[in-house]
Amino acid sequence: MSTRLKTLPWQEVLYGFFFSFVAVMFRAFFVGTTQTKTLTLNSIVMVLSNVVFNYILVFGKLGFPAMGIAGAAIGSSLAELVSVIFFVVYTRVRVDVKKYGLNRFGLRNGEPLGNILNISVWTMVQNFISMSTWFLFFIAVEHLGERSLAITNIIRNVSALPFMIVITFSSTCSTLISNLIGAGNTRYVRGTLNQCIRMAYLFVFLIILFFILCPNWILRIYTDMPDLISASLPSLFVLCSAYIFIVPGNVYFQSVSGTGNTRAAFILELMALVLYVVYVAIMIFYLRVDVAICWTTEHIYAIGILLFSAAYMKWGKWENKKI
Repeated sequence: MSTRLKTLPWQEVLYGFFFSFVAVMFRAFFVGTTQTKTLTLNSIVMVLSNVVFNYILVFGKLGFPAMGIAGAAIGSSLAELVSVIFFVVYTRVRVDVKKYGLNRFGLRNGEPLGNILNISVWTMVQNFISMSTWFLFFIAVEHLGERSLAITNIIRNVSALPFMIVITFSSTCSTLISNLIGAGNTRYVRGTLNQCIRMAYLFVFLIILFFILCPNWILRIYTDMPDLISASLPSLFVLCSAYIFIVPGNVYFQSVSGTGNTRAAFILELMALVLYVVYVAIMIFYLRVDVAICWTTEHIYAIGILLFSAAYMKWGKWENKKI
């Protein structure tokens, strides 16, 4: 059965971004408490849920109608909901709410929750703005036509797997750096950072190599339309090339948060996002380039965040910061 191309259901997409915003609060909390294993586990659950929901809704399995690209959008939103549910259940079952002051609203000097919020609030705001600009990218691509939007949604789903690996290593690096600074071993920070980048490259490039060698197989998870698969190939290859910069960019950026200066990380994110938004506006609204070229926005953002974060790690006054 061939899935038909249709406009994305923006109501469901908005639900997905709403669930993402809720998840951001939990991610900020777990970053503030350096519980990066929880973030990794949540990413795995969300990616697997995304694949299952997309398969069911795109191709009409288990009694559901075949919804094509619209099904992929709804599946992604449901995966975001699963992520939120995971965080709620995990926090309820595994987190000591009394230890972190989550069982009361009032804050006093020295209470753990106040210290956590001091760190995590900037992470939460930064993630909120970052996802908002990502949503704006989809709105902008819609101006290029229905097919371009369909391709963009497919590539967005495909990118979830390698990006999960990147987030895993970058979050781990952030925790390691926090521990090193806390223990006064700042001389090991740069070596640890570079080691995390090398390890992330190894795992991510294995996935990217699979995407390059078997692109049709991975794209068939999200659509069975041969012409749409062929049209998505250039965008997929552009995305793959972006990971040359995405890997070190994310590891360096999370390392900034690992130094405890989440306000600096927020400012660096804003600077990179300004470049991103300007580039999107020029490419889509002024030049109206092909959708594959639009995906070079990932290169621009990753290069920007890499340069800004690397500059902070080299010249920023973080070595004597207390964490």
